[in-house]
Amino acid sequence: MDAQPLSPVGEAAVSRFAEQVFAHLGRSDQRRWARAYLQGLLSVPGRKSLANMAAGLASGPTAAATVSLSLQQFVNGSTWDWRPARRVLAGLAAGPRPVRAWTAALVVVPKRGDQVVGVHRRFDARTGRTVKCQAASGLFVATDRDAVPVDWSLLLDPSWTDEPQRRARARIPGDVAPLPAGELLVGMVDRLAAHHPVAPLVAGLDAAEDPIRLAAALARRSVPYVLEVRGGQAVRPVLQATTGRHGRVHQGTVPAESLFPRRRPRTSADPQPVLRGTPVLPPGPATTAAPVTGTSAAPVHRLWARCDGDGGPRRYWLTDLAEDAPGVLALLDAASATRSTVDRLGSDFGLLDFSGRSYTGWHHHMTLVSAAYALGRDLAVRAGGSGGTAGTARAAGGTLRDSA
Repeated sequence: MDAQPLSPVGEAAVSRFAEQVFAHLGRSDQRRWARAYLQGLLSVPGRKSLANMAAGLASGPTAAATVSLSLQQFVNGSTWDWRPARRVLAGLAAGPRPVRAWTAALVVVPKRGDQVVGVHRRFDARTGRTVKCQAASGLFVATDRDAVPVDWSLLLDPSWTDEPQRRARARIPGDVAPLPAGELLVGMVDRLAAHHPVAPLVAGLDAAEDPIRLAAALARRSVPYVLEVRGGQAVRPVLQATTGRHGRVHQGTVPAESLFPRRRPRTSADPQPVLRGTPVLPPGPATTAAPVTGTSAAPVHRLWARCDGDGGPRRYWLTDLAEDAPGVLALLDAASATRSTVDRLGSDFGLLDFSGRSYTGWHHHMTLVSAAYALGRDLAVRAGGSGGTAGTARAAGGTLRDSA
């Protein structure tokens, strides 16, 4: 379902929300264009290009051209700081509901041109193809209702940072380096933890190339986690088979000092124990593990194996939490809700539609997209719905549709 024109009540809500989230903007005209951009993302159907949103907001072609130029200047030309707005969004994300988890996702947006900031060729694990795309790492605050985006990082390859002229044209700050998704995620966790109570981080394999390195970084920060690991991921010790009420399962105690070696890196001469053996699980979604204990000197990790259906793919999750099965399932459900949010952001809120050449412009756009989602969700709840005002969620999974 496409976006629908906002009611007068909706327009008033947009105004109040924009004043709250973008109160740090020093000029009234900037706050006015933030409000207009939000209204365009929420109410204009189809592709959320500047021209389309301007046409939907203005009363005629001449006025639309003026509005388009003003929106272009506000998003791509202005230098306003997006970080205060994201901090406000993080505070508003939960509302009266308790935060269940922080979740992460990697977003791959295919692009045809070469000039859109951040475009490069990369392998997309979800489709099994190498594509020309923008790629972004996102951090979300998840409750029992949904997951709201609160921070974003753009993945850059050296072609954007090692060429001074290209870097200058894209307005990429001098301290921005071409980091992998996992390191970008740690930076976002640091920013969120600096202003908000810590919650467990739940991240699938798409969110970090090396989940063990991510686990080590989170452990140093005392951030609990549930991280997906590959079936062949090295752990210590090798899992031992046992029998539990869920059938044949595998359990493993993983001392932190063994999992995160500090004295020297592992070499090819070291033993390489792996997650081996396959749990025999009942049909349907199931998560199994066996309880383990540890000491303060050697924190214990738990390994969970989940099978989504009879004979379906098995996925493995490593956690330093002593949660039982319902607690782990709730956290994994938060990860599923995040993928649904990403699909909604792409289909209904303009996540796919940025075509500018400015690094700062991309961050401005993503901040406004996140704000539109948070506001749209609240407007729908007030109206008795279950999601944002801009339409229904698309099926989860897959690379997002191609755009310019």
